[in-house]
Amino acid sequence: MPAVGYTSGDPRKVNDTGDTLTGPLVLSGGAANLTVGGSGSISGGLSVAGRLESAGFALPAHYPGRPTPVRQPSRIVEHFQTGHGWATSGGVASSELNDTTDFCKGTQSAKVVFSGNGNLDKSGISSMDLTGKAIRFVVKVDDVSKLSQLNIRVGTSATNVFQWQTLATTATSKLYKSGEWTTVTVGWSDVHSAAGTFSLDANRVPSAKSGFTFIRFQVVATGGNCTVHFQSVEIIDAITATFPNGVVSITFDDSWDSQYALARPKMDQYGYRGTFYTIAQSIGAANRMTLAQLRTMQDQSGMEIAGHAYTNAMHDGRFTNFTARQVDDELRNLRSWLLSNGLRGDNFAYPGGNFENTIDGVPVEQIVARYFATGRTVLTGYGSSTNVLKEQWPPPRPYRMLAQSAISGASVGMDLPASVTQAGGSLDVCKRQGAWLQLTFHVLTTGSEGGDAGVIKQSDFNSIIDAINSYGIPVLPVADVMRYTV
Repeated sequence: MPAVGYTSGDPRKVNDTGDTLTGPLVLSGGAANLTVGGSGSISGGLSVAGRLESAGFALPAHYPGRPTPVRQPSRIVEHFQTGHGWATSGGVASSELNDTTDFCKGTQSAKVVFSGNGNLDKSGISSMDLTGKAIRFVVKVDDVSKLSQLNIRVGTSATNVFQWQTLATTATSKLYKSGEWTTVTVGWSDVHSAAGTFSLDANRVPSAKSGFTFIRFQVVATGGNCTVHFQSVEIIDAITATFPNGVVSITFDDSWDSQYALARPKMDQYGYRGTFYTIAQSIGAANRMTLAQLRTMQDQSGMEIAGHAYTNAMHDGRFTNFTARQVDDELRNLRSWLLSNGLRGDNFAYPGGNFENTIDGVPVEQIVARYFATGRTVLTGYGSSTNVLKEQWPPPRPYRMLAQSAISGASVGMDLPASVTQAGGSLDVCKRQGAWLQLTFHVLTTGSEGGDAGVIKQSDFNSIIDAINSYGIPVLPVADVMRYTV
């Protein structure tokens, strides 16, 4: 049978059992429709201009090479089931502490409507030893626009506590999404402050890590009542059980040629391997890396060449400003481009860090999960200039991973290169307390940053790499760290 072309507006149906179409079949146009029923088959070439669907879903060319991490075993502190004994205080409008209508574990959760600065507390807990441990909890916020702060405090009383600040301002944090059960893990590298008999020294080392009998969730509502559902509090092994000195991933966005010319040689000096999140369409363009350079970094230096975007238009426009189909097509093309060019990176970084919904309401992170093993954001400090919330391990939200970005002499606070390297800075805390510190860079220069926080001087970059070496922290690409979770 000769080649048959079916075009837009000309649907045909082949449904006789046993029919066979030989030779190439070409479908073009969004309205083209081919239905094959019975046991018919097509032998020869099938070319689809558009996308190939099954059960209403576009078929991805490739799937992630590794599964997402398993959930780490834990010691259950509280699942908020009947008789849990927690109580509210402060700015609370109402509560249902045995809510059987909304839960994700067991048969109930604790629901609290906060009207201002309020708390959910429990005293008299069996003494907790958090040495070498981290805290994992699960909450849901009905409307995050009404949430100003969500802190967890652990100590011996309301006045003797350590505090972890998981959200400090809605303007800078996207950790929580409205109506979503969210898992959060905090370790000693994230501790924000101390009060009463507890303290942090100049290097942010806590004065105690055991003997705790009190837990408090503090919520500060803004712009009206804020409803929060509490489901569980657990203790898990800290990252130090796997990486005693913590671990650093050095990552790069946007495929700038200065990453090859200036960053790669310095990393080669110590045998450090990084993750390069790549824009396919930029490769070979002015001031961007070439395909040969990407392959050299992967094959000779062991770098991970991962995904950032397929087209410049989607990268610059941010995925949240496109439809789910456009994002899916972009990611499918990106993954296919990587693999067709022998580039084996299995991880992804959101352009602009935007992982929220597409314009037609589909979470970008869910689409990314079809094609890549992780998704990296640019979330870090949640409004705090004195502390950076670092990624823990295993990452509680592998498609919402934290990273310290905008490291530059043109930045402020904890993003200054000196703040990364100094005593009590990001690297020091990573080494002392354990964390997965993901450092993100864009453009390197031998000149001045020009006031651009996306540009770092080569001398500052070199000082960070030298400091990592002096601290003795292992450096691994994102893919290699994730291999420890499966």
